[in-house]
Amino acid sequence: MRRLYLSETQAGDIVAEPVVNDRGMVILPKGVELTAAVIGRLQKMNVTEVAVEGEDPNAPPPKSLDEQLEELDFRFAGQEGDRLMMEIKSIAREHLVARKEAEDE
Repeated sequence: MRRLYLSETQAGDIVAEPVVNDRGMVILPKGVELTAAVIGRLQKMNVTEVAVEGEDPNAPPPKSLDEQLEELDFRFAGQEGDRLMMEIKSIAREHLVARKEAEDE
């Protein structure tokens, strides 16, 4: 999923999340294929962003678990004497490992 400004969307894009108005009412459900007419109506309703299906071609490749853990160590460097910060680091490490294990299943 990627979030685009409405002006960046194209006919044929598929809505990945319901589009809601400022009162929280769904004005376009998930799964709808955008057309030029639908995009025009959304513009008239002052919708500025839409989540569409698909990966962002400009997004950097995902980091490996080792890279994420190395970054975590870097971010907490110098905090070894702070018990609370080390607990936060431990929880973050557990989360990263569990997420990787879930992806591998």
